[in-house]
Amino acid sequence: MFDHSIGELISLAAVLGWTISALVFESAGKRIGSVPVNIIRLMMAALIISLINTLRGITPWPEGIGTADTLWLLASGFVGFFLGDLLLFRSYLIIGSRMAMLMMSLSPPISAILDRIVFGTRLAPGDGAGMALTMAGVALAVSGKGRIKSADKKAVSSRNARLIGLLLAFGGAAGQSGGMILGKLGMSGHDPLGSTFIRTFGGMAGFIPLILATGAFGRVVKGVKDKPAMLRLGIGALAGPVFGVSAILLAMRYSPAGVVSAITAIVPITIIIPSIIFLKDRVTLREVFGAVVAVTGVVVLIIT
Repeated sequence: MFDHSIGELISLAAVLGWTISALVFESAGKRIGSVPVNIIRLMMAALIISLINTLRGITPWPEGIGTADTLWLLASGFVGFFLGDLLLFRSYLIIGSRMAMLMMSLSPPISAILDRIVFGTRLAPGDGAGMALTMAGVALAVSGKGRIKSADKKAVSSRNARLIGLLLAFGGAAGQSGGMILGKLGMSGHDPLGSTFIRTFGGMAGFIPLILATGAFGRVVKGVKDKPAMLRLGIGALAGPVFGVSAILLAMRYSPAGVVSAITAIVPITIIIPSIIFLKDRVTLREVFGAVVAVTGVVVLIIT
């Protein structure tokens, strides 16, 4: 019971990191685009982890890690940082970080199912009710007809923007869940920061070919020269890929992946007030109520 409490507290700490990173990455993405944001923040995260671990007196790459664990972590980075975040960050530009993070509330049931399949982890009977509440809250919030202000007007028509944005965010949720499970397979007691360091290379292994194939290298260079965007990316890289992801990997040592994922799903609540203040976002009553229902499901998951 005590170990589970430690895992839950660490997961709550990760929520702070994800809230900050979602806001600053959306802001940076509107300036330089989603693909440059993704590759730059991974490079920044790798650099920050290198500096932190050097100050800790250990190597950035976990000492004594085997080939199998390395491959699992690289795969985790590819699925989570590349596939999942590519879709998630694209959704930021269409439906905004607040609505995208609400869709990410679907990650807990996905994680729980994958955890059950891969590790045989059994959840308490009440967990089904918690997941149902979470999904009902998400469905309620996204079923409204609110106006979408797309940051990428060429990408979608106003008629299809909401559906496309929601589907992209769902893909992000699935990618995050898959990345978590693969990370759990490869972590095996290794340093969380070192494990995240390896994962960043898995993500970059996906983005670098994409950038070269799509001719986006010039946009990346232009993004590096954008000082306001780089400041936001630095803050986001520290808060999300470094602090948030490492906290999640550490939390999974003590709690099931479904529970960890469920706790981090409260970001839709924590992000509402900052998104109104800093991003001038408009929030409907339906969205607030849906977010509350979704997070109620998260609470049920935690206490059962």
